[in-house]
Amino acid sequence: MSEEEEAEVITMVDENGVEKDFVFLTLVEMEEGTFAVLAPKEQIDGDEADLELYAFRYTENDDGVDLDAVEDDDLLNRIYAEAEAILFDADEFEDAYDDETPDDGEEEAEAEEEEA
Repeated sequence: MSEEEEAEVITMVDENGVEKDFVFLTLVEMEEGTFAVLAPKEQIDGDEADLELYAFRYTENDDGVDLDAVEDDDLLNRIYAEAEAILFDADEFEDAYDDETPDDGEEEAEAEEEEA
């Protein structure tokens, strides 16, 4: 995440009373509701491939927002798949693939070499 982007940090307390900071990544809208996807703050500047995602049911109320655990593994997998599609835009993947693929002229030269 660049310094220009302002990350929303959420401090959560686990069942042992230990505080851990998370960064809000995105909201995922699904038939089952709205879900917040978070990642541990210490992982944000690391390798995105190793990023641990956490999903919570997101509910707005008069006091702010409630984040509740999602227990259903199938639902979690669908939330994570949708979040990855949002976070890692398909255009980025296409651009990365295009950068690794030789242009048409190189492909033709390689094909001619293989035929020889």
